Parts: sequence; structure tokens; C-alpha cells
Amino acid sequence: MHLTHHRQANSGMSTISREPVLSKTTERGENDRLEYAVSSMQGYRANMEDAHAAVGDLDVSTATSFFGVYDGHGGPAVSMFCAKHFHLEVQKHPHFNDSLRIAVESAFFRMDQMMMTEEGRRELSEYSPANNNANMNSTVKDMLLGCACVNMKRRPGAADVGSTACVAVIRGNQIIVGNAGDCRCVLSRNGQATVLTTDHKPSVPAERRRIENAGRSVVVTGGAGRIDGGIAVSRSIGDMRYKSNSRLTPALQALTCSPEIRVENITDETEFLVMACDGVWDVVLNQGLVEIIRNNMKSGMDLGKNCEAILDMCVEPPQPSVDNMTILLVRFKHKAPAAPDPSRADDGPHGKRKSKASMEQGVMDNLNKAAPPTASVKAKPRRSF
Repeated sequence: MHLTHHRQANSGMSTISREPVLSKTTERGENDRLEYAVSSMQGYRANMEDAHAAVGDLDVSTATSFFGVYDGHGGPAVSMFCAKHFHLEVQKHPHFNDSLRIAVESAFFRMDQMMMTEEGRRELSEYSPANNNANMNSTVKDMLLGCACVNMKRRPGAADVGSTACVAVIRGNQIIVGNAGDCRCVLSRNGQATVLTTDHKPSVPAERRRIENAGRSVVVTGGAGRIDGGIAVSRSIGDMRYKSNSRLTPALQALTCSPEIRVENITDETEFLVMACDGVWDVVLNQGLVEIIRNNMKSGMDLGKNCEAILDMCVEPPQPSVDNMTILLVRFKHKAPAAPDPSRADDGPHGKRKSKASMEQGVMDNLNKAAPPTASVKAKPRRSF
């Protein structure tokens, strides 16, 4: 199991540096069903806010693997919190064995709930950069109290600690992908890219409707739609400043942690899955990245070196990515055997598919058991390769 956040000497908010930090943190692992690698690089950012989790054997009895990429903003606290806890909440969910989709969806909401507790607040404070504890502790406190602070909009930097999240849970012949934000997951089938996620941006019509229904507005700044002229994603974990409408459920807040869930089957044509933060996707197209990875594999390059080569490519002139970058690659060794019942990801009793309404009710039932809580880079031309 790998849980990683790459720390560095610099502290404070993520500004752009004149020279990139090119050192990488790379991890590899495998089991009898798949092989994986993940690599992270700070790049041109003044500090590193990405984190990830790679757990090849989350649950051996059900042949379940977990992979997550967390792209933090306002500091590393929330992304690191997710890297530590998200997969454990999936595993602890009462529907982990019989409806993995519900377990994954619920874990997104659980992250916000857990961070609102006193214990969660203390842990978030521990993740602050060593040279900036006082500032980060204050910011974390503001984030957690965001729903109660009537003057929150007037306080620059307050309640802006958050993270987008993209996770993939693999069991038997199924891949369950959950996404909130603009990290992306792409599957390669015989060399053809299949995008399994949607970039959640305030300018997307459905996202904009929810934002405006929650009493907020979408303001275009620097070519990007932003909620009230601030955050440039419409779904994330944390960021309590934008989740303060007491009349609305968490799923209907202007900025919501509610994920998009997609289930895909693994077939003989399924080659690999790649997940990455927007620092990678800003400069390379989906199909282009799939082709690069395949060509590197054919040349005998291992997955770790493959990931590192892509990060190096993304910071090359003339249009380098100026964001933190994390890429996670999973190669399927063969068509995975079906997991034994009742571990089918979305099947109910007797092998019957659960309805969407039933799954949504399961999520809400689980959430009700817990006490409810009372800086973007301008898009650049992408390389098609």
C-alpha cells in the first residue's frame, strides 16, 4: 500500500516558481491481476499539494484494488487527509461487499463529514507545512467553521483548503470510478481512449444551474468560469466556504463533494487505466497520452519510468504545465476473474441489478447515520502528439 504526499522546503500558498522542481516520487506495485505505478512532481509550483493512494490489495478476499489521485489547493491538508482515509472509508462501508458503487459514493461525503469533527481538524492541522503552521492552522479552522462564519466572503484565504478527487476501485471484472473535480481517468481499449470522468467546471451548464440555485454566481475570470469569481472547479472535497447554504443538502451546494460514478467492465480488450491531475491534462490530449503510454510499453519501458517520462514531457517548452503533476497507471495483466458473490460491485440479492434509486437511498441512509455537520492556471494549448 502506498500513501504519498511529496513535501518540500517551500511553504505558503502555491505560486509559480521561475525554475521547476523536477525531482519525482515514484512507486510501483503488482499482484496477480494487475501492475501499477504512480509518479508525482512539484514542477513550477512553489509547493506540492497533490497526494495519492495506491492499494493493490485493499481486500484480498474480494480481489479489490483501490487507486486515488487527490489534487489539493490552498495547501496540502485536504489532499493528504483523503489519501489517508478515503479508501478505508470505502472498505468500512456496510455495502462494501454487495454494492461497491454505494460505498465509493458515500466515501466522498464522509471526507467532508470527518474533517468537520474535532479529531479531523487536529489531523488537518498536522498536515500544514512546517514553516507555516500558524497560518495553515488558522486556515483549516476557517475551513471547518466556514458554514457558521457570516463574514466568510470578506476574509481572503479563509475556507479555501480543498482537493479534487478521482478514485478507481477494481474488483473482479469491474472498474468503479468516482470523480469530483477536474482530475481525469482514461481507459485504453486496444489503443482507443475512453474517458471515464467529466471535468467538473462552473461553466458546464448543469453545474452552473446548481451553483445559481444555491445562490451563487459564475464569473469568468482569466478565461475560466469561477464560483463567485473564486474557485475554478464545481465539485471538490473541503472548500467549506462554498458549502454554507443551510437550506440545501451537501449534494445541492454550490460546490459539492457529490461524485460522478461510472462502472466499466474489464474485457480482453482492456489494456490499462491512467489517472492524472489537471496539471497533466492541461498539456496533453486523452488519445495522445494513451498512444504515448502504449508506445513506451512496447519499447519495454516499465510503468514507473513510463510515468516519469510523461511528467518530464509535460514541463518541456514551449508550453509547459505550471501546475503540480501526478500520474497513476494501472496495467491489466489479463482478463480478471469474476469475484465471487456477494462481491459483485453493483448487484443486489440473487444477482439482480440494484436500481439507481435504491443505490442513492443506500448512500443517504448511510450518511444519516453520522451526525451531519451544522488558484487556477490558464488553459494552454494541449499537445495532440
